[in-house]
Amino acid sequence: MLGCETGIARVLTDAGELRASYSGGMLGRIARDRQCAAEPGDWVVLRRWSDNRVTIEDVWQRDRPVAPVIALRRA
Repeated sequence: MLGCETGIARVLTDAGELRASYSGGMLGRIARDRQCAAEPGDWVVLRRWSDNRVTIEDVWQRDRPVAPVIALRRA
């Protein structure tokens, strides 16, 4: 994942950058534990729906960093 806005994430895939929202299951997990939310540098599991929406279904937590993450803009 590259970055996030409220409810939307910018994700880098092999096909390029796209915008994804959280699935209902992910929203439930995040409501119970904010640590479940994706952060820049995390790997996420995506689902593309028939109407071309893309949702984040799961987050692979950053136990071992794969590469350094560079912030796109200051918070």
